[in-house]
Amino acid sequence: MEPTSIPTSPDSPPNSGPTLADALSAIGNGSFHASDLKGLSDLSREQTAEFARQWSAFPEESRVRVVQLLDELAEGSVELTFSRPLRVALDDPSSAVRQLAIDALWEDQSSELRERLLELATSDESQDVRAAAAQGLARFADAALSDVGDVEVQDRIWTSLFSLAKDESQPYIVRRRALESVAVFGSRPEVFELIRDAYDAYDPGFHAGALYAMGRTLDKRWLDILVRELESEDAEMRYEAARASGAIGELGAIPGLAAAALDEDSEVRQEAIMALGRIGGPGAERVLRRLAESAPTPDQEAIAEALGEASDEFA
Repeated sequence: MEPTSIPTSPDSPPNSGPTLADALSAIGNGSFHASDLKGLSDLSREQTAEFARQWSAFPEESRVRVVQLLDELAEGSVELTFSRPLRVALDDPSSAVRQLAIDALWEDQSSELRERLLELATSDESQDVRAAAAQGLARFADAALSDVGDVEVQDRIWTSLFSLAKDESQPYIVRRRALESVAVFGSRPEVFELIRDAYDAYDPGFHAGALYAMGRTLDKRWLDILVRELESEDAEMRYEAARASGAIGELGAIPGLAAAALDEDSEVRQEAIMALGRIGGPGAERVLRRLAESAPTPDQEAIAEALGEASDEFA
């Protein structure tokens, strides 16, 4: 079916692009494309109120698709901003829409979103929404920690995430995401114990989450465990160990990462390659150049990117 053309208002200049009215009309018709939704970018408060009035009347399937497309549009163009319509979607009756909206708001650093995520992480009825909110709080924790004067915000985020990660009555996915996010507070002794307990648990999911959390702490005390996990029988563990080793950035991980860069699993290989780039230095560069001589074509792009990063690291 040919896509319908978007009518231009008499008052609109030629090629001005779709408006809010165009976007709402396309959604209401049920057959819309990403280009139809550009009119939802950079809405004013009044436009946001109009969008909110019509939003709940659209079928759930359409609301899900809209949020997915807004996420794709924002990733593809820095000129498009959908924070306001996506925040409307945070109050959607559908848990699927709320979860997708949290994920799509990855660029939003506003205090309003931070407060909403704190609320959703502890009170939403959906475990998937609580988990997504806990995951989303990590960047706000990073931002608060970089501002030494923002102690009150630091403490509120810390308390929320640490409580969720410790709470055994919470579903697994909520505790894992909270653990991964609270790891940015790696200088606190409670975090070390929390990660150690998760790593020692018999649950593979917690085990993998603990490895990811180790990297987020930037604490080199975890390096021996991570290097050992690079040889795990489980590809997910090898992947997480490679990612965490790159985040910590210690030269001692280079031999293990060099071996992991030859792994049978392509995701493990490429994560190990990128970790070598993040660590940088002459040793990592030598490994990467040697890999480039015989690496399969899909890995060559990752190696080239890693070499650039490795050079920049020690420039």
